[in-house]
Amino acid sequence: MLFPHLLKSQTEIIAFHNCENFFYPTEDSLTNDDAFTFNSPRNWNWERFNLKKDMLAKTYIALSKGNLPAIIGLCEIENTQALNALCNDSPLKKGNYDYIHYNSKDIRGMDVAMIYRKDKFKVIKHENIIIDSSLIIDEPTRDILYVNGILNKVPLHIFVVHAPSRRNHDKNKPLRKSIFELIYKKSKELYDKGEKNIIVMGDFNDNPWDKTVEEGFRTMKYLNHMPLFTNLMKKDKNKRGSYTYSGQMLNFDQFLVTQEMQQKIDTISNPSHIFIPDFMIDPNPNISLVTPFSTYKGYKYQGGVSDHFPIFLKIITPKD
Repeated sequence: MLFPHLLKSQTEIIAFHNCENFFYPTEDSLTNDDAFTFNSPRNWNWERFNLKKDMLAKTYIALSKGNLPAIIGLCEIENTQALNALCNDSPLKKGNYDYIHYNSKDIRGMDVAMIYRKDKFKVIKHENIIIDSSLIIDEPTRDILYVNGILNKVPLHIFVVHAPSRRNHDKNKPLRKSIFELIYKKSKELYDKGEKNIIVMGDFNDNPWDKTVEEGFRTMKYLNHMPLFTNLMKKDKNKRGSYTYSGQMLNFDQFLVTQEMQQKIDTISNPSHIFIPDFMIDPNPNISLVTPFSTYKGYKYQGGVSDHFPIFLKIITPKD
């Protein structure tokens, strides 16, 4: 029999995506979501919400090529209603997804979340890691989502993060580094206890080579220090980005993995995958860079999926 070891394993997909303002259309009195409600200047409504929901589902189905992702980390999610619609009232319904979400103190109501296939991933525990208020410079930011579970017999520890933006002359740069340091500290504690399979994924609002990321996660090698994490998105052979801004292609969306986790990833020689299908590319002929076709451009509705391309990796796991 040829390649008998392949019969004992299966490949599962883990993805991350910044969904760009995936808001439920009804008004939430607890958050400043007025920009995405029925009577807002952007005229967010059920028709536009449902189209975006179904296009997000189409994206993850196309990304998976028949094997729906086992785990998808998400950001710019407003609430559980939006997640419930995505999981149970879209073409993703056939994947039997459930979701994990906490409301954070982000004043616009934009949170991180994770959806997962219940037949693939068994949740052990999860929590939201709240950022210390003494670190806040501008306004409250998103919590970090931590999830521990088992993917086809492989134990996983996952952190999903959406770091503070570069708005207001990037005054949040020190806060981003503090958040990365916090994730590193918690990851190192897990690792030292023997929990070796750790994945950090998210929109870092910094590139893999920026000092905030390199120093916050200690990804650089130096005397007496071997990095805990490898940043997979630093190795993209095609030098592509998942996001563009002011004529620059940026790699804000990233995976960081431990060495033990990297050994389980398919195609380690080029482990970073940015999913760029034609239907997600801005068709404007005047744009020279490959740019995501966003849902909105300012207040103008375009009807695109998101202003970010999703990223994904493939993990080889034992068969049940």
